[in-house]
Amino acid sequence: MRPDFLTGAIDMHIHSGPDVIDRIGTSIDIARAAADTGMRAVVFKDHLFPSVVKAHLTEQAVPGIKVFGGITLNASVGGLNVQMVKASIASGAKFVMFPTFDSRRAFNVPKKGKLHLEHAFGEPFRLVPTIEEDGQLVPDAEAILRVLAEHPDVILSSGHLGPEEALPVVKRAVQLGITRIVIEHPNHGWYISKEQTLELAQLGATIYVSFNAYHPIIGKHDPAEAVALIRAVGAEHCALMTDGGQPYSPMPCETMRMFCEMLYSLGLSLDEISTVSKIVPARLLGLND
Repeated sequence: MRPDFLTGAIDMHIHSGPDVIDRIGTSIDIARAAADTGMRAVVFKDHLFPSVVKAHLTEQAVPGIKVFGGITLNASVGGLNVQMVKASIASGAKFVMFPTFDSRRAFNVPKKGKLHLEHAFGEPFRLVPTIEEDGQLVPDAEAILRVLAEHPDVILSSGHLGPEEALPVVKRAVQLGITRIVIEHPNHGWYISKEQTLELAQLGATIYVSFNAYHPIIGKHDPAEAVALIRAVGAEHCALMTDGGQPYSPMPCETMRMFCEMLYSLGLSLDEISTVSKIVPARLLGLND
């Protein structure tokens, strides 16, 4: 009999409808499917608008599962908008994510991908920088970190920052006493190198390991790479995420089951899988507080 990987599991990063990008279902559809498998919690992320309202309403509509949302600081919400960050936290946001499609790394990609173009709506791309030319944080980035330092239960996410921005942001966050810091899917294309990922983990960040790096359509990497990453960083510094919700992917709960099965078949122990899919995510979300 195969292990039950989903009871108590938590997916830290899911895309859902309604969204400007086509999704496999609404947040209610996805949360309901997860609840039916016994998952403990799901976290919804949107690129263009806060997902915190969606999360609150979904949790009311779907009993038996915790649902969390937050905000991503792209140009659509005013970029590094301190007022929006404060309002989102006051509304119950569980994470504040630095820019994704409007990050310096994404802005410098010569040929924009389909997701970037769908997100831009034909408008010019607007860079949301987090550091000055001298490497210092821009004033609004500093202000947002100070807000997060006052709300230790809220997760600071690196979004799609490249290492030239992620490292200064994380280092300053640590100086300010922020402890809930996550690095989003560096294994997806290794836009942050393995060495830099290890450095970020040593600073205190949790590394989100994404299934989509091993998706047959999206990343196409060897999944043995995930086992090596978790072993190198340490399971206690990692959390699994599906990054699911695409219409050509299974429901995120099924993707999570597949991901755990893959890692188990490739040598990750049941204790390690429990750590990265249940224990570390619950700690980040404060579910055991």
